[in-house]
Amino acid sequence: MKSKITIIALLAVVAFFVLLYLSFSKVGNEEVKKIAEVQKLRIGFVLLSDTVDNGWNETHYRGIRSACDSLGVQMSLITEIPEERVPLEKAVNDMIADSLKIIVLTSYSYPIIIKDIIESHPDVMFYGINWEFEAPNYKAYFARIYQARYLAGILAGAMTKTNHVGYVAAMKNIQVYRGLNAFILGVQSVNPKAKVYVRWTNSWNEGEVETENANKLIDSSGIDVIAFHQDRAYIIEVAEKRGVYCIGNHVEKNRFSSKMLSSIALDWVIIYKDFIQDYIQKKDNENMDYWLGLEKDAVGLSFYSSEVPDSVKTLVNGAIEKIKAGYNMFSGRIVDSKGKVRSEEGETISDEVLRSDMEWLVKGAVEP
Repeated sequence: MKSKITIIALLAVVAFFVLLYLSFSKVGNEEVKKIAEVQKLRIGFVLLSDTVDNGWNETHYRGIRSACDSLGVQMSLITEIPEERVPLEKAVNDMIADSLKIIVLTSYSYPIIIKDIIESHPDVMFYGINWEFEAPNYKAYFARIYQARYLAGILAGAMTKTNHVGYVAAMKNIQVYRGLNAFILGVQSVNPKAKVYVRWTNSWNEGEVETENANKLIDSSGIDVIAFHQDRAYIIEVAEKRGVYCIGNHVEKNRFSSKMLSSIALDWVIIYKDFIQDYIQKKDNENMDYWLGLEKDAVGLSFYSSEVPDSVKTLVNGAIEKIKAGYNMFSGRIVDSKGKVRSEEGETISDEVLRSDMEWLVKGAVEP
């Protein structure tokens, strides 16, 4: 009798540790899916634009849908919400009223705009692509897009014949500065003589403004390669008409001519599965850092034009392997456009600075 009790006790202990393992480890998709289905997990997502913008929101939506489907999560989606208080507040409050307990804010300024709403609903977990705001029920997530922009810079620096490269930037915020600086450093790494001419639109999606600024760069600066940081394909269309090379932003495959050299790419499936799976397994504690890069193949370039020679591809691929091995392009001596030293030889700019204190341009940027 005693031996039977002992065996039962041992089995109970084993069962306990198996459950503990399932709760606190990265288990397979099927196991996580079962947990999510039992929980009947529903996640709200707020998008800036529609889901067919041939850019940021379209690739974002596809990643969200695929991640949710693979993890057995129900997706609640609200689209075309500008970075403005009234429509964003309504969208989020509607989700809260619908009993959603996890809400994902997919545009940069969303968390700042409604930080009071986030703070006043501690029972709801919020995720956003912004490290400039902190709350117990808010976590930042993102990809290291700047690594992909560095690769794009290498491509632009190697392909330019005039040594004049253009860049149409969106908002003057840390995310855009970080990516733009990485792009410039990429250009300089293969072509120290090249200059990067920058114009700002102060918007994510203003076709007329983007078109105007792209044309001005081509007319006044003699650029023969142009990159950009906006949601849609307006600047690609300008480049096509004007016959200059272009590097896209969140375009999965080339729907244009061979003049489109490549595009910045994010694998949102990897990014969303990473933190949603942790949430399902109750592992989303304050120590989690959801900033994924080349080490997990979360960012990169999505394709190469037929006009990109193998020698240039070799340069880019070499940089990819270097970054995967631990190289940080924000290291060594870096001077900003006003002559201030931001990093010395032997130093590396920390993630903390990259996230919260990069509102400057590196030397080599020209703002005509």
